[in-house]
Amino acid sequence: MNEPAVSLFLELLRSAIWNRSADEDLFRHVGSTVWEEVISLAESQRVSALLYDGIMTLPTALRPGKKEVYTLFLQAEAIEKLNKGLNDELGNLAMEYGKIGCPFVLLKGQANAILYPRPEHRAPGDIDLFLYRKGDYEKANEWAKKKGCRIDAENIHHQSYEINGIHVENHKNICYFGIRKYDGLLEEKMQEIIRNHRFIELEIDSLKVSVLPVEFNAFFLFYHLFHHFIHLGVGVRQFCDWVLFMHTHSPQMDKEALTGLARQFDLLNAMEVFASAAVRYLGADPGVFPFTTDTEGKFVDVVMDDVLRGGNFGFSTFRNKSFRGKWDAKWHRFTYSVARTKKISGIAPRHINPLPVTKITTNLKLLFKK
Repeated sequence: MNEPAVSLFLELLRSAIWNRSADEDLFRHVGSTVWEEVISLAESQRVSALLYDGIMTLPTALRPGKKEVYTLFLQAEAIEKLNKGLNDELGNLAMEYGKIGCPFVLLKGQANAILYPRPEHRAPGDIDLFLYRKGDYEKANEWAKKKGCRIDAENIHHQSYEINGIHVENHKNICYFGIRKYDGLLEEKMQEIIRNHRFIELEIDSLKVSVLPVEFNAFFLFYHLFHHFIHLGVGVRQFCDWVLFMHTHSPQMDKEALTGLARQFDLLNAMEVFASAAVRYLGADPGVFPFTTDTEGKFVDVVMDDVLRGGNFGFSTFRNKSFRGKWDAKWHRFTYSVARTKKISGIAPRHINPLPVTKITTNLKLLFKK
């Protein structure tokens, strides 16, 4: 990976997420080849609209060519339309689920977009809805079937479907560790939140939705990015989500509650590593984290290099590779995950060392579920 391109990409990303001008001095002698690499990196990470925002803070003479800028403008415009579509569909689902008596909690996604200076420029994914009352998960899935939605095979903790071109996931659990100790602890924590109705209200385009309480959401967003990181990889988009959440909510957050959760789930060291990488590479304020960061720590560069090389959810790792079928692809992903555990196991050994067994047992559960 071209080091100058990475440095420029990160500076433009920092410019976008912190709503500041990019450092002009870094862009005074940038050739077209380096610009191509910067733009390609942004596309692989699904942050083209953020890159566009950063570039537009530069004087015209320091920007890439007009053709490249216009292409990024069109990509940003397309992302704006996608976000509007997701927000509109979220409003529709809130109304429809309300009719059948299924209140939900919105997980990540569009709830994270509002953390950005320009929410419409965060590349959207799908709509994740946590059905927390007994029987509502099944009821919501039945509603999707009756609507004639395309239904995907059920996962360990969610059922997904497509409606009006939008991918939706109904969750019966907010996430899945695949390790009995942590899944049991998660259920215990979630039941306490549900029992005391500790969800908080958030407004997205005039729509009021419920989300997880601040400290637990900070933990959940970290685990979501960490889960993808240890399996195949995670991109800067999910990394920025967590960092911006910490930046936005740090003033009112119970820091001891967050570190307590991280300790209970044996993820405090991992959280410290990612926070340190955020300070070093994403320009995060170390003061928003409830612990001391170490930007020279052993795994800081390992994490960031993996994030940058893997692309969005690690997909760049398998780009341009062909497989003989679904099981051949699964086998390659499995062997890749197992091989990389040796490099990253020290970050959170109790989660990473059992990963090969966890992946096998999870796939067997899904296989026999069919």
